[in-house]
Amino acid sequence: MKEKIRKFLEKTYVDNFLIGLILLNFIVFIFQTDANFYNTFKGYIETFELASIVIFTIEYFLRVISVYKLKEIFKPMMIVDFLAVFPYYLSFITVNTVFLRILRVVRLLRIAKLARYTTALEKIKNSFINKKDEIIVTVAIFFVGLTIASIAIYYAENQTGNPSFTSIPSSFWWSVVTFTSVGYGDTYPITTVGKFIGAFTAIMGIGLHALLIGVIGAAFIEVTKKSN
Repeated sequence: MKEKIRKFLEKTYVDNFLIGLILLNFIVFIFQTDANFYNTFKGYIETFELASIVIFTIEYFLRVISVYKLKEIFKPMMIVDFLAVFPYYLSFITVNTVFLRILRVVRLLRIAKLARYTTALEKIKNSFINKKDEIIVTVAIFFVGLTIASIAIYYAENQTGNPSFTSIPSSFWWSVVTFTSVGYGDTYPITTVGKFIGAFTAIMGIGLHALLIGVIGAAFIEVTKKSN
C-alpha cells in the first residue's frame, strides 16, 4: 500500500496538478490583499481556499501514511507540507490576532512546496550545496566588510550630528545600502573622510557582488554539466 501511494504521488499528472494549484494559491494570496478584489470575489476566494486546503491535507495525509520510518515525517519538505495547511485549521480557534496574522503569512510556504516537484529547484539546491564553503566565505567577507565600514563611518561622521551615525549599530543601515549599491539617499556622509569611506565601501560592494555571482554561476554550470 505504501509503495502504491508513493508511486501515485510521483506520477507526472499529479505533480503538474499540484504545481498548478500551488501557483494559483500564490497568485490568489497576492491579489486578495487588494480590498476591492477581495470584496468582489470573496466567495470564490474562500471556496478556492477550502478546496486547496482539502487537497493539500489529503496529499499530506497520504505522504504521512506512506513513510517507512517515523523520522521521515520531520524531513524539511514534510514540515513545509504540514505548515502549508496548519494555519487554516488554527483559524477556527480563538487565538491572538497578531499570531493569527503571522500564521496567515505562513501560507506563503505553499510556494515552497514547488521544491518537491521541480528538478530546476533541485539543481539550484545542489549547486548551493556544492559551493557552500565558497558561499560561506563570501558571506563572511561581506559581513566583515559591513562591520568595518560601519565602524569607520561612525568615527568619521558621529560628530556631525547626523542621527544615522550616532552609534555603530545605527551605521549598519548606511553600510548595507551602500554595499548593495542601492543608495536610497536617506543618509549620507558629509565629511571628506566619510565621503572617501563611502566611495571605498561602494566599490568594495560591487567587487563582492561579482565574487558571489561568480561562485554561484560556477556552481550552476557544474550542476548543469553533471545532469547532462
